[in-house]
Amino acid sequence: MTVLSSSVLQLDDINDIDEVFDEVGKQAAFDALLMDFSFYRPTDKQLEFHAAGLKARERLFLGGNRTGKTFAVCVELAMHLTGRYPNDWNGYRYKRPISAIASSINLKDTRDILQKNLFVGHPAKGMPPAVQSSLILEKSNTNIAGAYDTVLIRHKSGGLSELKFKAFEQGASSFQGVQADFIHLDELPSYEVYLEALTRTAAFDNEKTFITLTMWPEKGYTDMLAHFMDNAPAGEVRKERFYIVASWADNKYLPKEEADRLRESYPAWQIEAREHGVPVFGHGKVFTMPEEEIFMEPFEVPAPWHQVYGLDLSSSSNGTWGAVLLAIDRDNDIVYAMRDYERSDLTPMEHAYNIKQMVPEWCVGMNDPAGAGENMHTKEKTLDFLKDTCGLTLINAYKANGTKEATIADIYMRYRSDKFKIMYAPAKKNEDGTTTPERGCRHLVREWRQYARDDKGNILKKNDHTIDALLYALGGLYHAVNQSSYDDDFSSDPDFSYMFGE
Repeated sequence: MTVLSSSVLQLDDINDIDEVFDEVGKQAAFDALLMDFSFYRPTDKQLEFHAAGLKARERLFLGGNRTGKTFAVCVELAMHLTGRYPNDWNGYRYKRPISAIASSINLKDTRDILQKNLFVGHPAKGMPPAVQSSLILEKSNTNIAGAYDTVLIRHKSGGLSELKFKAFEQGASSFQGVQADFIHLDELPSYEVYLEALTRTAAFDNEKTFITLTMWPEKGYTDMLAHFMDNAPAGEVRKERFYIVASWADNKYLPKEEADRLRESYPAWQIEAREHGVPVFGHGKVFTMPEEEIFMEPFEVPAPWHQVYGLDLSSSSNGTWGAVLLAIDRDNDIVYAMRDYERSDLTPMEHAYNIKQMVPEWCVGMNDPAGAGENMHTKEKTLDFLKDTCGLTLINAYKANGTKEATIADIYMRYRSDKFKIMYAPAKKNEDGTTTPERGCRHLVREWRQYARDDKGNILKKNDHTIDALLYALGGLYHAVNQSSYDDDFSSDPDFSYMFGE
């Protein structure tokens, strides 16, 4: 047993109560354990989602099945309803009672999933309800057996929080006429329902309000996903919106044997969505080869190997930049995508600094020639600024009709002869309970899994910044160099690291 403070107990397991306390103290200890959410041990992805609540009003937890997305939001909702937060809570805290809405596809799903997490828990798994029964003052029922309409919950301040339950099938109009501090939508709503629910969170007392969405991308790339995914890369807050993508590897509590069993049970076309939480953008994926034949453990490449990188840049002030660094084993003609970069909402100077941390100073970059426009920050041509002021060595990539398809065909040709690899290692659960984060080309892998064609066979232009960078780099293999072959007079290299710290 570890004592966090004089009034809060943290037990290694709920069963420890029987070992530590006598009969008189058992119930009090059990209640304290549950009410302070000491049973909740979030994964890294869950922690990241909660923390984003400090900045983001709209949050999407996009994950495969069994990634803990719905449970995480149910627990956070319970904290806000009761005003009880763990000492180490990293998200937003309400100091007053709140009004909240929880909704799923229909009232039966709302009852069986959301209400169960909140008020019943999963006794067979040793998981208590998120809201303890002693804190529930009143429940009103619907015409669905066991389904509630409204629940009043005691808040730590002495007031009452109100939680209403709804269903997407009731339509957008069912959300009208109410205001809410916090809304949880579980599974995919129509965009109309989402926007109406969002309207219900319009701040009415100058305090932060939230709408949260938990789902797996069953229907591929929809308007609902575009609302988040076209706004900013995963893990970034922009325009008060945020989303993350979680896979089975991110859930340290999912046994490997269970993951293997699930993987074998699902049809192949559902694996990306159910395991990785990755939506397919169109009617057919561009890259269909087995991942295990392309992805490999990252390693340090030998010094003699030549390197080149591709750069997809934007002249707009909040545009997303992507870069991919390739290493080429000339002796065996094998190309390795070894590192990547993707960021938005930075100045060209900041992007350049970040890229210079990723690529060797002697490395040549193949840039998107369409990104040569004037940048609002520098008032000069973006490419000229990157070359003359930031010291990047850049060459315009060849970009003509058919170039993209030709390069994709080259990837397939290399794949068939085992001459193209992407360095990537997913998050890994360690024996000591810690999690090793994903390594290598994580942005490229996410886009690789989503890259698709429309029903006419045309490649969809969505979230493809690192894919484009990869294609530019592959088209410039001729320009790849190593340190010994680099001409020191080819570029200048001003030192501006003082602007961003060490």
